[in-house]
Amino acid sequence: MEEERPSEDTTSELQEQSKRSSGILIGGIAVAVLLIIAALFLPPISLGERLRGSSETTAANTPTASPTETETTVASNPSIPGEVDVLVSDSSAVVNVTSLSEADVASSLGALPTNATVRGNVYKVEHDGAALQGKVAINVPAGTIVEMTDLYGWDGTRWRFVPSQIDVETRQIVSPEHDLYQGFALLETTAPETVAVAAELLPQQTLPEAALPSLTELSAGTLTLAESGEVHGEVTPLPTGEFASMVRVTNVGAVVDQAALSAFLSDSTAQMNQINALVNTAVSGGFSGINLDYQGVSEGQTAAFTSFVNSLADALHAQNLLLAVTLATPQQSSGRWNSAGQDWAAIGQAADILYVQMPLDPTAYSDNGDAMQMLNWATRLVDRTKLTMLLDAGAVDRVGDAFLALSNDEALTNFGQLEFVSGSEEVEPGTAVELALSGEASPLEWDGSSLTYRYSYQLSDQTHDVWLGNPASLSGRLGLVERYRLRGAAVRGLGSVTDGAGYAAALAAFIGASAPPETSGAAIVWTVLDSTGSVLASESGSSLAFTWAGEEAPGSYTINAEFALGEAVAALDSVTVTVAEAAAEARPDTGTAVETPTNTTTLDPGDADAVVNTNANVRVGPGLGYGIITGGLNQGTRVQVTGRNAESTWLQIAMPTDGQPGWILATLLDLNSNLSVSSLEVVEVDPATVADGGGGAPPPVSAPPVASGSFELGGQTHTFANPTLMASAGMNWVKFQHKWGPGDSPDAVAGRIQQAHANGFKVLLSIPGANTYPSSIDFTSYIEFLRGVAALGPDAIEIWNEMNIDFEWPAGQIDPASYVNNMLAPAYNAIKGANANVMVISGAPAPTGFDNGTNAWSDSRYMQGLAAAGGANYMDCVGAHYNAGATAPGQSTGHPAGNDHYSWYLVPTLNVYAAVGKPVCFTELGYLSGEDYGGVPSRFAWASNTTVSQHAQWLAEAVSIAANSGKVRMVIVFNVDFTTWGEDPQAGYAIMRKNGSCPACQTLAQVMGR
Repeated sequence: MEEERPSEDTTSELQEQSKRSSGILIGGIAVAVLLIIAALFLPPISLGERLRGSSETTAANTPTASPTETETTVASNPSIPGEVDVLVSDSSAVVNVTSLSEADVASSLGALPTNATVRGNVYKVEHDGAALQGKVAINVPAGTIVEMTDLYGWDGTRWRFVPSQIDVETRQIVSPEHDLYQGFALLETTAPETVAVAAELLPQQTLPEAALPSLTELSAGTLTLAESGEVHGEVTPLPTGEFASMVRVTNVGAVVDQAALSAFLSDSTAQMNQINALVNTAVSGGFSGINLDYQGVSEGQTAAFTSFVNSLADALHAQNLLLAVTLATPQQSSGRWNSAGQDWAAIGQAADILYVQMPLDPTAYSDNGDAMQMLNWATRLVDRTKLTMLLDAGAVDRVGDAFLALSNDEALTNFGQLEFVSGSEEVEPGTAVELALSGEASPLEWDGSSLTYRYSYQLSDQTHDVWLGNPASLSGRLGLVERYRLRGAAVRGLGSVTDGAGYAAALAAFIGASAPPETSGAAIVWTVLDSTGSVLASESGSSLAFTWAGEEAPGSYTINAEFALGEAVAALDSVTVTVAEAAAEARPDTGTAVETPTNTTTLDPGDADAVVNTNANVRVGPGLGYGIITGGLNQGTRVQVTGRNAESTWLQIAMPTDGQPGWILATLLDLNSNLSVSSLEVVEVDPATVADGGGGAPPPVSAPPVASGSFELGGQTHTFANPTLMASAGMNWVKFQHKWGPGDSPDAVAGRIQQAHANGFKVLLSIPGANTYPSSIDFTSYIEFLRGVAALGPDAIEIWNEMNIDFEWPAGQIDPASYVNNMLAPAYNAIKGANANVMVISGAPAPTGFDNGTNAWSDSRYMQGLAAAGGANYMDCVGAHYNAGATAPGQSTGHPAGNDHYSWYLVPTLNVYAAVGKPVCFTELGYLSGEDYGGVPSRFAWASNTTVSQHAQWLAEAVSIAANSGKVRMVIVFNVDFTTWGEDPQAGYAIMRKNGSCPACQTLAQVMGR
């Protein structure tokens, strides 16, 4: 019932009571005398009279029975004027309320709790029924701190907390309607002798060793609710320590699985089975109890969830085990708080511990802010001696009114990677190098109200504000425990902090074992190291750029950018700069290995000046920053040498086909012994620009962006045989891949476009080349093909595929500048010229850390090069692939492959692509499971333990993370219904499984709100 919820106590009312407590409630003797005298002349205005609607003045002993009743052996006395009112729904009931002194309570009712002080009198309630429904309202005595005073009732065996609300007009604390207890009192509980300090430990996390002595309990993750009502997973092993241990069971991953919970709450058999399983798990594992973290309960299933909580509590208590329940942050609207399907008052009666998730908003913890308002509300509903604040130790990202918790390491990725402003990875002696972090993050600024540092960044036309977690900020929030005399606090994310010592100090201060940690300064720290690790230069501050004066001595130097917050230091990025030998024969940086010879055999140039000794790029200027002349030169090609740069590290040649001048690294040529390099003319060339190479990239045509809409989901398919199934999963895009070859007609894809549109789907066409391991690409024919396809009206076109590996792009010619100048830029202009509404998506590189420069570039280096070449000007969305995950999408460690390269994990991969500055389109996102195929091929062994259930759950979690990141425009699930199984196990990625079922359809539908 609505009146059972104490929702009228607004912050302003509580403030007013606090103000009055220093005047009216704690008034002097003179004021008290005046009030007493006034009481002699005025009738008491009680809650009982207000609720009965009576306007008459009644004597204190007026019975509640009807005036027509003339024969009663015992007069009903339901109130003591100015002290207490009892209102019952049965008007014929006889109710008597008597006042007891504190000395008489133990003999008449039962001994009061030792940790509480009585405020006012204790009231004994007697009536003539076996049970009687009613409300009780007790006047707040003078000198009482209202916010710290709670209503308790004697149930015949013990004093129990009674939910209540504060009626400001009558200055009473009022209970909801309930089976009346035998006695009532207002009690002000004291702070607990031992404050509870809890932590949540999830898989792949390690708690700071120094924090363990402060902990009194741990929640070990994680058992996860499945659709069947069973719980799956293993409990995280706990460190050794003097603390109680709870098994955490949840329906929360990257997404809240409301569908599984809804089905579970509708199935009494599944509930009993789970209760038995949880009790057995706790007993057999030697745990102290269960932490039930079920979120997203619908308001229609409130009663069912409360019933389950009560049944689980009874079963655990029968084994002397505890029940903790994690309660979600309530939502506030117009001064009222709403806990949705979690009935806090009822759950609070059944559970032993309540973990209440506090607001993520760092600004909520100011004096009388949302956090305090929420606790004012919460402590009227649940026993504060059970209430445990659940706080997050990490960072918070806010966009609009939405808040996302993340680790500091994740938050720091927004600073981006290092880019050269001037200089490069190879410089001449004494050359200065300027570097800058490429992200959109603003310089750090101190937020005094939150006791932490913050920054902002722009993404997809939205402003994100990020607050970094730190020990001082956590310590400040922990102060609310003492202020409200709560049971204690629990910390989420303690297993992923970098400053373990600082957070340990915050917890030690919380239990009074040390002084609280002081606020720490934050800075970007720049250091330059030589090859021995010696520091040559350093600088710190808020600047996101750094200039190094350079070195005369040749060698390899490392420039590090780190983020320091107090004693905690986190790496942001580093680059290696090679200072070349001063001699003219100095070799260029071999890090860009597309120019590096792979053949050491000397070739005979014959009568020519030189012969190319390996397949090589030819550039329009003497340096790696210059663009590439299309086609390059093959090993064995004889050329005329016409000039050199001042250092003779680059030679100018005449291209054999048309005599066009080009530049090639001297080391890629075997020279005729008759050629004197020093006698060649030194040719001056203008500095490199983004548009250099292959005729240069044309300026982008003017076209409105078409990737600025809301997040959408799609799937890749060959046949499009299951559009209904795809729609049920929340998909409205379909991806087809057409492998283009010279001579193809655009009409080859017309039918697929029409088929998609006829079924109500948008269509993405991915158009790579037909040949694997190509030796060349006919750029002109490809561009014309795309122009024709765009005229047919597809919704999006992806320009090529995985062009950072030789499987898709000619070996030795892999180069993002070449891709931008020769393919992406002209394709963008051709497509927009034919149909400005087509979304242009850059080709997604293969996610890999392998990089030898000739056969592959790592996708991170490739994307940096694409950005440097101005690629963002020629796309609506940046294409990305993620298909090697074997951990939950929110993880960034623990992949079965045995290393933590970012490409194994979703969020770090996303950040690599988002750094380009455009919305990200995952044109392939999938997880591999061979569970229903008897295993996976050996080269996919990292996926051998991924189950079909995890495949479905992780896809949904990945989509949720992408949708809520603010960085992703589209996810295309790879794949819908492929059936190929073998060395390329495409069927193992399919959402339609071998037996025809589609578990992922349900999880995706839940995420997409279907």
